[in-house]
Amino acid sequence: MSEKDILRQYQTYITQIIQPSCVLPLLDFLSDHAEQIKTTETQKGPTEAAILMMSFIYDLIEEPGWFRMLLDGFSHAGYRTLAEAIELNNFAGIEKAAVHKEEVRRLSVILNNVKPLDILLHMSEVLLPSQGERVERATAERGNTHGIQTLLDFLLRTDNPKWYQHFLDALSKGGYGHVVDVLDDQNGKASEQSGAEGKEEALEEMEVSFSEEAGPSNLCASADSVKDGCQPASDYEDVPTLVELRKYQNELARPALICKNTIICAPTGSGKTVVAMEICRNHLEQRTEESQRKVVFLANTIPLCQQQMEMFQKYFENTDVAVTGHFGDKCSKLAIKVSVQNYDIIVMTPKLLDINLDDGIIPGLSTFTLIFFDECHHTMKNHSYSAIMKKYMDIKLGPEPTKLPQIVGLTASVGVGKSKNEYDAREHIFQLCANLDTDTISTVKQYEEELRSHVFVPSKDTRIAKRRISNRFMDIVLELMAHVESLAEKSYNIGTLSKIPRSTRGSQSYEQWIVEVQRNCKVLKLDNEDEEKRVCRKIVTCAEHLRKYNDCLIILEDARAKDAFKYLLEYFNNMDPAFFDETDEKLVNYFEEKKAMLEDFANDSVVDNPKLSELQMVFEEQYRFKPETRTILFVKTRALAEAIKDWVLETPALAHLRPRVLIGRRKTENVVGMSLSNQKAALNAFQEGGSKLLIATSVADEGIDIATCNLVLLYDYVGNVIKMVQTRGRGRAKDSLCILITSNSESATKEQINILQEKMMYDAIDNIQKINHSQFLAKVKKIQINMKKTQDLMRQMTKAKSQETDIFVLLCGKCRKMTCNSKDLRVIKNSHRVVIKKDFIDLCNVTPHPKPKKHDEMEMKRKIACKECNWDWGIMASYLGIPELPLLKTDGFTFVNSRTQTKAVVGKWQDFPGVIEEFDILEMSTDAQGTGV
Repeated sequence: MSEKDILRQYQTYITQIIQPSCVLPLLDFLSDHAEQIKTTETQKGPTEAAILMMSFIYDLIEEPGWFRMLLDGFSHAGYRTLAEAIELNNFAGIEKAAVHKEEVRRLSVILNNVKPLDILLHMSEVLLPSQGERVERATAERGNTHGIQTLLDFLLRTDNPKWYQHFLDALSKGGYGHVVDVLDDQNGKASEQSGAEGKEEALEEMEVSFSEEAGPSNLCASADSVKDGCQPASDYEDVPTLVELRKYQNELARPALICKNTIICAPTGSGKTVVAMEICRNHLEQRTEESQRKVVFLANTIPLCQQQMEMFQKYFENTDVAVTGHFGDKCSKLAIKVSVQNYDIIVMTPKLLDINLDDGIIPGLSTFTLIFFDECHHTMKNHSYSAIMKKYMDIKLGPEPTKLPQIVGLTASVGVGKSKNEYDAREHIFQLCANLDTDTISTVKQYEEELRSHVFVPSKDTRIAKRRISNRFMDIVLELMAHVESLAEKSYNIGTLSKIPRSTRGSQSYEQWIVEVQRNCKVLKLDNEDEEKRVCRKIVTCAEHLRKYNDCLIILEDARAKDAFKYLLEYFNNMDPAFFDETDEKLVNYFEEKKAMLEDFANDSVVDNPKLSELQMVFEEQYRFKPETRTILFVKTRALAEAIKDWVLETPALAHLRPRVLIGRRKTENVVGMSLSNQKAALNAFQEGGSKLLIATSVADEGIDIATCNLVLLYDYVGNVIKMVQTRGRGRAKDSLCILITSNSESATKEQINILQEKMMYDAIDNIQKINHSQFLAKVKKIQINMKKTQDLMRQMTKAKSQETDIFVLLCGKCRKMTCNSKDLRVIKNSHRVVIKKDFIDLCNVTPHPKPKKHDEMEMKRKIACKECNWDWGIMASYLGIPELPLLKTDGFTFVNSRTQTKAVVGKWQDFPGVIEEFDILEMSTDAQGTGV
């Protein structure tokens, strides 16, 4: 191959990178054509100019050394990676440089507010000097927007493999951290697929088929099923129904009605539950004496389980189909066992199914012939849905595969994960399909017009409120925080305890920083052990106060100063002076000194929150013209939900809304959860007209049917694309509105990104549906085999770990008091870690539990904390007749390896590095005394 042939082979790479005006001064053999090439660059852009330049090169008489001169010219002009790639015939570096360019192009709109001169100083590694000068000139002459676009034009032509990281670093150093957060998820994994690899993986576009042979593992598979290839459309026709499905609903149901494992993806409000019930009816009608049928419907939350159970019971009330449900804390194993034996349809939470499969109460997944996964997009990572499907995969890919249930997933949005481009979105969806052993993704294609006539997508709007200006209340809290930080710094340089940079007080980033400081101080190692204990306790105490003050500022950002003050007051009033040390006393005194001033400023009605003013304006606009409006207001935290409710009730113009709050059942550090009966009462009051405003946290995101809602308000409530689709879908009435109210430009930008990602998701689904069905199944099978290998390896590692004999001492996470060791611990149902050492109770401060409950036959009635410093250790439970069994939380302790003396903190018990034996009731009955420390 001649040197010119090499250039022709790689011309696309060259012309998409080279800016001819930068290399022409170094290429004497092109001097006769230089002006023409530069003119083309000015008028038509660098790519056209580069193509023209290459055409002149191909026409050159090949003088000795010309090719070397060309490569040297590229290299000296700053295109070293390109020159090396041509010389070595290896474009891996160039392809690496192409990663992320597509996403930056697609998201370039969010960069329009970046001032180029803020970041240009940090871009010398990826921009040529002449390019930097042109950016400066463009900015000076035509403004920041033109300047940043000029910078991006140059950046997206770079051959530097590390350009993206340099760009993110420059943005961060320039003060644009919020843009970095959008462009790059630090916990995500950058795509390693190059443009060329992406083309090799290009998906063949063929007509989608639902008819691929399912194989003998599926209970629905018939011996007469059509073999590989396209299933005739007539196979979907004339399916009998209990109710008249709409045409688009029947289209959604078709694959599942012929027993295919299916993900049904359709908008909120399209009637996916009705589709599921029809699939269920059709499935149960095929039972015979020899082939019984049994269905389990899984839903993530208790309110959703309750709702779905009632809908199924109503649907099948005049039939011989028996429906029941199990969810909540009072589910007995006997009741579940009886239900599985005697009922046709059981509605339950996935966690409950997983636990009862592990315990053998439910013999195995083959007990069921059909499993529904409601909101199936959760079947990722460590969700209970994934745990169930891992059991499924063990059977499917095991040495002796047996019959498996049909799987049907329901969702309004499969999501795109951390994808930044359509290729990665497809990979995310393929992963979901593999996790659910999916044969088909069913969406509405044929009857889209009918779907649009029945499903009303709310109009979307964003209202930007002014940010709360600095006020004296805020200033005092910031002063208190500075004081606490200073006190901690006198004992130890707390900045060294976290790799996370210390951020602005009153932000989520600051919260992450202080949590990391508190976590790492628990494993602090000093030469003097007594000094180490003193420093650890002091820093943990200071960190707790800083977290509370930071929470206070976050509340202040969204609500009133009086709400923020109330939060602080509750914290300090709940502290017990009996456990104070010198640090506690100092910190409480700091607060007491400022308390009166804080209260005065908190009660100053003149100081208003612009975001609340904007919210009030929206309410007044909507209810003035539509008094019958029903509104769901989504907020980020339970504390904020209560604060907004109080504000509405105390605002005369809004009190008529009679707000109700809907939050989750689980107790958090600051707010007691909501009982199921109270949740139902709030929903009923809203649906029946007693309340016009439902203030909800994420518990109302998914599934809950609130048909009368016609106004959805997102109060700085922004998540991923799934959350956007779900929350928007709560507005199901005609002419509904969905309004984001924010004082944060980053939130508005994130919502724009979600809209782009939603389109990307639908494009990805569409492309997957066009793949040849054999290709689709092969891809899914490959992912499943790799998942199984990883899963088996993890099990081997767990088994090897169980053979390790290191003993761990448990120290109080705050005062470092020795409590017990890992030989004194037992695990119950692979879930609860309890202490069997009887004198452990003597170390505990035992108080009544604010919300007693029963779970897994455990009654949890009291809280336990360190008797010395009152640090939370967990719960005192009674179990199987044992009245006092300490149930520990990992956050309460520092774990010390007794052999190596290394310290560790553990986020969850599954990550505990030692071995804990199984609980044995007989061991307790022999009056075991524990092993001591």
